[in-house]
Amino acid sequence: MAIKGQLRGTGNIKVATMKVGATDVNLSTKSIQELSDVNATETDGGVLKYNASTDKWVTETNIGSVVTSIDGGTF
Repeated sequence: MAIKGQLRGTGNIKVATMKVGATDVNLSTKSIQELSDVNATETDGGVLKYNASTDKWVTETNIGSVVTSIDGGTF
């Protein structure tokens, strides 16, 4: 299964549409808060961090370790 996305704009970049298999999903009206395992707020410098005790992704500004490595992947 291939996942394809489309980006619009040059400033605050957001995904506009995503194709999962043969289905187009309009993400312009969706929010990450709609996911049952996410408790996120918009925070300057915030990243989503998994909290195992609550089994949810939460917004954190402290990633917890000076040796943490963030790999953005290959595009």
